[in-house]
Amino acid sequence: MQFVPFAGEQPLIGAGFALSVVIIIGNLIALGYWASAEASARNGSALWTFIFLWTGFGLVYYVWVRYVRDDWEPRTEPADRRERVVTAYSLAVLLAFVVGAFVTPPDPMTQVLALPPLFAVSFAVSYLFVTRGSVGGSGETAA
Repeated sequence: MQFVPFAGEQPLIGAGFALSVVIIIGNLIALGYWASAEASARNGSALWTFIFLWTGFGLVYYVWVRYVRDDWEPRTEPADRRERVVTAYSLAVLLAFVVGAFVTPPDPMTQVLALPPLFAVSFAVSYLFVTRGSVGGSGETAA
């Protein structure tokens, strides 16, 4: 398959592919920062936290325990704004992949083109989901 010449002839596919690569690389950077911040706030290992969050199942489990059930052990320090943004970024990538699997046909090109707009919408939703606790009366952050 000659993807590079095809992407050069079709600039929309080339742009979608480039944006998808940037989103995925940004997700690895965001997960690294998030794992480091979570590990330092909970006195854990940054490497194991990164591996746990990097797997889709680990990220879903973390979101379920931390935000839905709200029974995670307490942090030594509250999450700052940057940590909430990278948390929302990682959740948005996962949500964009899951929604993309359901709403796009099983064609890789269509899924590559659908990832950037799905990511933009899911980032707004996940940011509201992550920061919903910070606007409550308790003054504590959700992350």
